[in-house]
Amino acid sequence: MSKILIIRHLPETLPFNEKEQLLMHFGAQKVWETSKKRNYVFAAFASVEKAKESLFRLHQLEIAQRRLIVEFSQEKEPVSQDKYDEDRSSVTTKHVKEFLKLLNAWNPSVNFYQPPPVHLKYKYPDINPQNAVNIIYNLFTHKPFYIQTLHLMNKMSLETPFKENEEALVFFKDTFKQFFSDIIAKSTEVPSEPESEISSDETEQQKQNLPSLPKRRKHTLPVTRKRPAAILSTATIPKTKKPSVIQEEIFESVPPALETKKISVVVHQDALNKSSEEPVVVGELGKFEKETPTLEEKESDQTEPEQPTISKYELSRNRISYSDMKILPIFKNYHPGQPSMRLYIKNLAKTVTEQDVKRIYRRYIENLPEEKQIGFDVRVMQEGRMKGQAFVTFPSERLAEDALNETNGFMLKDRPMVVQFARAANKKTID
Repeated sequence: MSKILIIRHLPETLPFNEKEQLLMHFGAQKVWETSKKRNYVFAAFASVEKAKESLFRLHQLEIAQRRLIVEFSQEKEPVSQDKYDEDRSSVTTKHVKEFLKLLNAWNPSVNFYQPPPVHLKYKYPDINPQNAVNIIYNLFTHKPFYIQTLHLMNKMSLETPFKENEEALVFFKDTFKQFFSDIIAKSTEVPSEPESEISSDETEQQKQNLPSLPKRRKHTLPVTRKRPAAILSTATIPKTKKPSVIQEEIFESVPPALETKKISVVVHQDALNKSSEEPVVVGELGKFEKETPTLEEKESDQTEPEQPTISKYELSRNRISYSDMKILPIFKNYHPGQPSMRLYIKNLAKTVTEQDVKRIYRRYIENLPEEKQIGFDVRVMQEGRMKGQAFVTFPSERLAEDALNETNGFMLKDRPMVVQFARAANKKTID
């Protein structure tokens, strides 16, 4: 059974519109004819039950002395061009609606297709080193995410990330140093033979005195590298020795002056008994006794005037870059060492004084209250093998770490400072 009926034996003189009107009176929704079967009319109903009910009413019905024969038909309902266009537009509209539904969905993974409220906004946590590390990991493991990041940077007119950026390297080192503290601690273990903290100049001279074996040349293309200005400034030009001048050859010898006669002074006995506030005359005539200076006056004469604290701009301007540090031999195999409250500074010029070093490192404790500045100490070695080196002690390890990161490589009197954490002295056991 189907919802389409075939009606036979309708009067031939009956026009199609009247046939259609007759069948729609019995509940038909659509009526049509075919050229293959003449005097046959097909009628489509809303359901099989309505088609069955109309069949009982129309079968053997007499119209114009002719009895109708009604049966179920397997004929398909014809589709008109208008109906086809309407169905096609409805399908397109349906796809568009589904696309918009997914696009504006709040969470389609849980079948929540309601659009998000207009008054709500996304609020993510602020950026921190832990979140940045996770984002960098996703950039390396998901190539589509990396490509979309580059698209977004291009759209926002940001600087291209395909070349070395010194500012980015400094920021990365300062921000993510907490994640590499274990690696730094392992790399700063005490070696089997402890290295003495002496001037690197003597060690370099010893290396130069050793005979060097000829090295085999490799057939490689020559690489030209531009030497930084810092190397030129640190290079020492040998001074020409001036010939010693003998004073006797230039000036005439003067014979020593004859001894002058002493003048005797006769003082009356009464003058000796009188007490006077005038200074006592000693030695030659007209000269008074000099007062002996006190200890405080001696210290005030010896101390240098305190210099103003160095500014952050001057500190960053006179500091060599990391790329220059890679070229300089003084920074070869450089390592900051195990963090502590004490810094060890080498490669200082011979003319560097304690005030020069204190002027640099005083900026890290000058904003602290006086009770928290206790422990700050600067020692510059001026004699022996330790000349050209210094030690700076801070109240806390954090201040020492900040000072190392900002002053390592600072050009002090045309020489870059090499700043490291001072090693703790090994305790000797007494048997």
